[in-house]
Amino acid sequence: MAVAAKHDPAPRRAYGELDRAEVVAALRKVARRVGAERVTMRELAAELGAAAPSVYYHVPGKRAALELLAESVLAEIPSPAAGPWHDRLIDFYCAAREMILDVPGVAGILQTSSGSEPARRLDRFSRSLLREAGLAKTDVAAAHTVLYTYLLGSIALEEARSIPGAARGRRQSPAQFRAGLDVIVAGITASTEPR
Repeated sequence: MAVAAKHDPAPRRAYGELDRAEVVAALRKVARRVGAERVTMRELAAELGAAAPSVYYHVPGKRAALELLAESVLAEIPSPAAGPWHDRLIDFYCAAREMILDVPGVAGILQTSSGSEPARRLDRFSRSLLREAGLAKTDVAAAHTVLYTYLLGSIALEEARSIPGAARGRRQSPAQFRAGLDVIVAGITASTEPR
């Protein structure tokens, strides 16, 4: 029977030595190791080598820590600036998938999140590309919902396959995810053509 490796905590630090960037980096490290849903304030404090009150100064509780974690991941997703709308849309959602998959459990946080500024920025970017495609306002909202659901759904399936004891399906490759985006883009393009 294999025993899980125990994480050695960082050396103890004095109160007030932490900054927000260190807390975010530690959150990501812990979440990559155990998954976002299993992050605890105690483990975060141990990772930082700090007492819990120091950590609570930056994040008032687990929910706030998870929101901060998701916000940090979203803030790193690039918004492609050049090229046709469909190429930028596909590149954007492919990059988002990889960034979110890099920190297990972030997709679940996003499904219940109240929406941070990075989330609103990405939402605006996605919708602007759909408007650039020529969709009407109501169609922009519908297409955005389809894209967002496809993104988070594919990530949720990937993560479910990695849970010990779960049925093992074939992993979806980045190329397969991109092929699904191609189908969605084809539908968007077809809906903007005159009938």
